[in-house]
Amino acid sequence: MRSKLSYLAWGLLVMTSVGCAGTPSYVVGDDPESSKPVGLSGDLIYEYMLGRVAARRGEGQVAASAMAKAAALSSSVDITVQAFSLSMNVGQFEQALALSDLMNQVDPQGAPERRLTMRLQALIALDREDDVFDTLVALVDVLPQSEGELVSFIAQTLGRQEDADRWVPVMERFAAHLKDQPSAQLALAWLAYRTGKIAIAEDAYDRAMTLKPGWEEAALLKLSHLSDQNSLEEASGFASEFLASFPDRPRVRLNYGRLLAQWNQNIEALVQFEALLKLAPENIDALYAAGVLSEGLGQMDKARQLFERLLVARPEEDRARLYLGQILSRQGETEQALVLLGEIVSSNFYLDAQLRIGFVLSDDNRIEKAIEHLSNITPKSQDEQVRIYLATEQVFRDSDQLEKALSLLDAALIDIPDHPDLLYARGLVTAMLDRIDDHERDMRRLISIEPENPHAYNALGYTLADKTDRLAEALELIEKALTLSPGDPFILDSLGWVHYRRGDLDSALELLQLAIEQQPDAEIAAHLGEVLWQMGDQDGALIVWQGGQQQNPDNAVLIETLRRYGQ
Repeated sequence: MRSKLSYLAWGLLVMTSVGCAGTPSYVVGDDPESSKPVGLSGDLIYEYMLGRVAARRGEGQVAASAMAKAAALSSSVDITVQAFSLSMNVGQFEQALALSDLMNQVDPQGAPERRLTMRLQALIALDREDDVFDTLVALVDVLPQSEGELVSFIAQTLGRQEDADRWVPVMERFAAHLKDQPSAQLALAWLAYRTGKIAIAEDAYDRAMTLKPGWEEAALLKLSHLSDQNSLEEASGFASEFLASFPDRPRVRLNYGRLLAQWNQNIEALVQFEALLKLAPENIDALYAAGVLSEGLGQMDKARQLFERLLVARPEEDRARLYLGQILSRQGETEQALVLLGEIVSSNFYLDAQLRIGFVLSDDNRIEKAIEHLSNITPKSQDEQVRIYLATEQVFRDSDQLEKALSLLDAALIDIPDHPDLLYARGLVTAMLDRIDDHERDMRRLISIEPENPHAYNALGYTLADKTDRLAEALELIEKALTLSPGDPFILDSLGWVHYRRGDLDSALELLQLAIEQQPDAEIAAHLGEVLWQMGDQDGALIVWQGGQQQNPDNAVLIETLRRYGQ
């Protein structure tokens, strides 16, 4: 059974349908004259068929005019709806308005919201603000039980208009008319936020929260707005205060955690997901997010437990198998990892599983077996071929076969010229080989292809800072990267390193400490420890380096740093 609100949705969207619904049941066969019922007007059949044929030919004006005449001659709801849709599509809004009024005669016992939504669409197109307001009030009167959903739908409809901001005053009147309804205030806040009327939005939001304290929908809107404004400090302050008062609001906590992760505040994000899991231990989204963050932060035991819990709750969740297989491999349980990855049969994750198997074999020092396995994967697209190239070169790179990795990437870029991911990968290899000119060539090319790619700026800036005396240029590149990806801990690491190379130890220390707080990482630890050592804090440096060794004892930068300092 169709709900009242579904009629509303149908009415507001009917104008998007092109052409017509099915032929009325009383017109059959190829010859209208031979198949019409007794008493059916020949004019009606003519106008209807003319409208159908013109619509098929793309003659919108002719089709709309003919179908409107057919609607006036008939008592058919279907023909009237078709005529309304055609009229809206070709901009005959006055005609569409008249057709919405015709529905009273055509279907006097029908649902009034259908006629009202047709009328509303025409009035919006005609910019008749007062009539739009009156129609909105009439809609609420006929659908009082759906008031909350209705006003939200109305706000979204107005928000889709090209000049959406001009409808804010109408929504203000509408919200004032429904001054005791929190949903009306929230709908106004949504439209005002969307159109940049921030003061109006904030006032409406405050009224909504006064009428309904702790309302999760309202809090989500506020958090979304602050996120869109890239206002990390305000968003964090708002979410923290809201959750302190209403700690049992799972969607706010989940979205706040996701925003923190998006802003590279990984440790704080993990705190939110863990708090959510205390309230809802089987929340799949929280389990997955907490598992990914724990794995990224090097908390392998915790990550393993989380993904194991996820698989108990959702045995079909192959994404969890991918992560768990990686964790098992890092914990030295190679065969168990291979068995788990071999269980993945979902087409969405099959390639990921096969690539991961290659990495597991590589981590177990079965390099030739890993390369053979990756070479036997048959790509189904160019994107899959790129991923296979990248996985294979990573196996070469991780096993210190840099020349083979470079040769593979050279061939790959002949096969797929200027592919950004392949250029970036080759740039990393040439940097490791101290081929600075080649590295810079690839990174400059990548920047020309993707001028908003923060990793390209960061890679080139770090290489120039680490391996040349072009420090001013390096600083400019890394600062550009940070503007494109604020808070990224690896870019903060690069920025700290260039300040160290420039002799600004205080700035370097501050940035590197911030980076390692967000992302415990062996290479960041190598840099931070070196800065601490140069500042005279040898004990602090040793503690940081030991932490880096626990994260990744095989990290080449950390190993070289320890060698230089006799550790």
